[in-house]
Amino acid sequence: MTETMTFEVSQDLLASLKIGIQDLAQEIRLMAAITYFQEKKLSLGKAADLAGCNRLSFMDILAQKGIVIFDYDESIVDSELALVTGPVVVPCHNKSNTQRSY
Repeated sequence: MTETMTFEVSQDLLASLKIGIQDLAQEIRLMAAITYFQEKKLSLGKAADLAGCNRLSFMDILAQKGIVIFDYDESIVDSELALVTGPVVVPCHNKSNTQRSY
């Protein structure tokens, strides 16, 4: 189910912006989607829906505008990566064919 929203925009305003009504509507949807995403009121997928595009396109738009998509605390990311990666095993190319762990 969808809802329709309408509001009036003067021709003078459109002329000042140098865009048509359809372009203005799309820009307003995109700005609202970005704002709601940044305020964490909408998920990435829901914000993309509001913007009228798929998630990857919305992510590209956010990246072009310099907007952080994934907002993680660096210390949490480092601790999570340490749990996943574990020790690095490097093959040793000597005669005994043993491996060293670093």
